[in-house]
Amino acid sequence: MRKRYFRTSSGHINAKEFITRVNTVLRQHSGVEIEHMEVKHTLYNEHANHVDRWIDFAIASKTKELIIDLSGGLKLLLSRNMSRGIYRGRGELYNIPPQLFSADNGPYLQRLQLTSVSVHLPANFEGFLNLKKLTLVDVSIADEDVQRMLSRCNLLEFFEIAYCRMVTSLRMPKPLNQLNHLLVDNCPLLQVIELNCCPTILEYTGTVVPLIFTSTRRLKILLIKFVNGHHAGLDYMVNGFPSALPSLEALTLHCAQHERINLPVKAFIFTHLRHLRLELVLYGNEKRETDVLDYAYLLEIAPFMEKLELLMWLCCQGRPYCKEDGELRSRPPHHHTHLKSVRISGFFGHKDQVELALHILRSSIMLEKMEINPKVEIADCSESDKQCYERKQYVDGHRVATEFVCKADHRNVVDAVRASFSWGCPLDYGHARGVKGLSRPRGRLSRRHKGCRGRHP
Repeated sequence: MRKRYFRTSSGHINAKEFITRVNTVLRQHSGVEIEHMEVKHTLYNEHANHVDRWIDFAIASKTKELIIDLSGGLKLLLSRNMSRGIYRGRGELYNIPPQLFSADNGPYLQRLQLTSVSVHLPANFEGFLNLKKLTLVDVSIADEDVQRMLSRCNLLEFFEIAYCRMVTSLRMPKPLNQLNHLLVDNCPLLQVIELNCCPTILEYTGTVVPLIFTSTRRLKILLIKFVNGHHAGLDYMVNGFPSALPSLEALTLHCAQHERINLPVKAFIFTHLRHLRLELVLYGNEKRETDVLDYAYLLEIAPFMEKLELLMWLCCQGRPYCKEDGELRSRPPHHHTHLKSVRISGFFGHKDQVELALHILRSSIMLEKMEINPKVEIADCSESDKQCYERKQYVDGHRVATEFVCKADHRNVVDAVRASFSWGCPLDYGHARGVKGLSRPRGRLSRRHKGCRGRHP
């Protein structure tokens, strides 16, 4: 029997009403084993008597999948607050009772997800013999208890730990031979990850910390987002953790960069990399020191790459390229025989952006589609700031892509996208030179410039 209980958030009913409904349904339960039990609502330790009974019910029902989420479904808010160093006042976290970790529950539980609770493992904790998925989100838990929990879950395949503010290290000397997917997200005090395992998928969001594994030969999918720091994406690829991954097939990397780096003469070659997604935040004042054209180096270090995504956010002053700015630079030709799909966003039409787009277009002999979009997709800013970017950059970005990149496209593969304002107004291209005069058009306009493919409009 598979049954789901109460995926209600605090935005619909209050805690008292929620508790009443849960207790009513549980009293009507026939006593059959339960496959899946899920409780989601904003509750605190003051409600412990009720939540304790629900957990006792789950244990008695030999529940295989148990989700206790007492955050009210506010994971996105947790992310935003923690990234800004905001810790909102709230009630005392609910303490998970020791009976959840008893030997009687060990043989049945296969998935455990805990959110916005406090965990203190009992001294006699023997582990979950069949647990395959473990998720800890916004959990008050000590390093030692995390290590004990992992060491006694021999069949664990997936482990997520996120927004846990007490955790300073993830260490596990005992082998985790079955662990395939590790997800670590915004644990602000975390200083090191050192695990005796060889995962296939690794997702990490946080500051730069040592990532130490017994082996990385099986790691095929890597997603890393650095926060509160400045690290050149290209530099981290060729000199950091990704360069130690011989089997890497898909890489997503989010970095913020202030300065230009020196490219190595001889770098690690990603022979298995097929999909690369770079999210680049490039900072600068009056004169930006970074150079987008440096990322042409990607074609050399990833010779078998098939899909490339470059999502940019230029946090700096600049202007769209025009011929008066001088000749466009070009790197030595490099024929890439596998790249088929390219997507560039945050294209404001700056000179080095044009140069990179042209280099990729001319070097990728098997290219089937290149999408160029002025819209910023990775900006973490207010709505007013976002609209400021739109007014200043979106029209010029499309115009420059059309004038210089589409004109060089002789294979009809470039698609210059017409971005829209976040408040719904399609861009009026009659005001490309005077953005302040943008007016809301009366008729419907296509979001894409249909005349761009293969010719200059």
